[in-house]
Amino acid sequence: MTDITLKPLKVLVAVEASESSRKTLEKTFRLVNLSQTEFLIFSVEESIVIPAISAVPGVLGGDMVFSMQQEAEMLRLEQERTLAALNWAERACKQAGVQYTIRSESGDPKHLICDVAKQEAVDLIVVGSEVHGFLDRLITGSVSDFVVKHACCSIMVVH
Repeated sequence: MTDITLKPLKVLVAVEASESSRKTLEKTFRLVNLSQTEFLIFSVEESIVIPAISAVPGVLGGDMVFSMQQEAEMLRLEQERTLAALNWAERACKQAGVQYTIRSESGDPKHLICDVAKQEAVDLIVVGSEVHGFLDRLITGSVSDFVVKHACCSIMVVH
């Protein structure tokens, strides 16, 4: 009989500034062997894309003009949300006494989660299943649905 050598499990936990994300990290800590796991806490700062829309009377209720100042403010708020998510996740990791690395990137969460998981050779991706509106799911699709279909490793979706 051969001996089984267990290497530490490498787990990517996708976090954002939401209560659902906090529950996802807490549940992950309860479900895995903390002493045998390396965590990659990953957050994506979503790119703010504001299309140039020319005002057409009667379409979308009038003028849709965003100033560069408004666009900069939206970007600043997104950066603050990402930083807040990473800060609480880091505190939670320290409190749990786990090995962890923090990583953040800017772009599309769906693709970046899958790409980073492959680059980092993770064994498991953990994502929450944040409930968004019907229109949002119809237009952009769910991050968790995309990751389940496209990831290179096992996935745990926390409800």
